[in-house]
This record gives sequence, C-alpha cells and structure tokens, in this order.
Amino acid sequence: MTRLCRLFAVTRAGFDAWRERPVSARARQDRALLEEIRAIFERSGGTYGSPRIHQALTVRGHRLSRRRVERLMRTAGWRARVARVYRGKAGTHRCFGQHPNHVKRPQATRPDQIWVGDLTYLAVGSRWWYLAVVLDQCSRRVLAWRLGAIRDSRLTRAVSLKRRRKNQTV
Repeated sequence: MTRLCRLFAVTRAGFDAWRERPVSARARQDRALLEEIRAIFERSGGTYGSPRIHQALTVRGHRLSRRRVERLMRTAGWRARVARVYRGKAGTHRCFGQHPNHVKRPQATRPDQIWVGDLTYLAVGSRWWYLAVVLDQCSRRVLAWRLGAIRDSRLTRAVSLKRRRKNQTV
C-alpha cells in the first residue's frame, strides 16, 4: 500500500481518510438522478439523449442543468440511438417509372425462367467494395458474380455478360 501511495504522490494518512470519508451529498444526488435517468432512457427505448431526458426531469420537478445529465449519461456509458428518417429523392418515381418491374410477374416455376440481380456494399478495411450478383429466381442459385472497387454500370454488365457466356458454352 505504501508503494501505491508513493506512486500516486499521496500520503498514507490521506488515503485512509479518503477511504473512510462518507459519500458526499452530491454523489448521493447523482446516484438517485442516475436511477431516474436510466428509467427514462429505457422507457424511450434508448432514443432519448440528454436534451430530452433533461426536459423530462425538469417536468418531474428536478432543477439541474443539461450538462449534468450529459455527464451522468456519459459516465454510465449511455448514448441515444439516432432514428434515421427516410426521405425519398425527388424525381425517382419519374426515373424508375420508365422501367417495368419484372418481379411483380408470377414466380418462376422452373430454373432459367427469371434471373434477378442484386448489388451490395462490403466494407473491407477502410474501403468499400461492391458485389454484383445474378441469381436464378426459382432455385435461388448464384449464376454469376463480380466484385469491383467502383460501383457503376460496367460492374453489373460484366456479371450479366459473364452469365451469358456460360450459357452459350453449356
């Protein structure tokens, strides 16, 4: 213990006094507030941050600053989840309206009737890679795929050409 006290540059008597000292009134208030903050935070499903929790606490009659709520939440490790709001791009209906949706047609009853494609993003290290895939709708078998560093029409065309070449050789 003496070694630790020397390491932190405190006296042994000072350490013992700190350990024996009762919990301060502020620390007791913080503990009680933390319980209320936890209840509000869990009731919101983890979406309320410090401003909304502060507002809920002031409605309940507490007098405290938003920064205190922020500090208590930070020490407890609670962060609000951001609810993402979808906003459609203007003009997308006009753009996609020109192309018929073949998925609305009846489902494929045998292989090689309907092929469907998909493009997905893959985070590899600090870069994004794009995976284009052509699937058979009936069997859900992967017919062809291509991985590329750039997402453009050449990537998807390369997958469809690859599949056509396979069909011609079979």
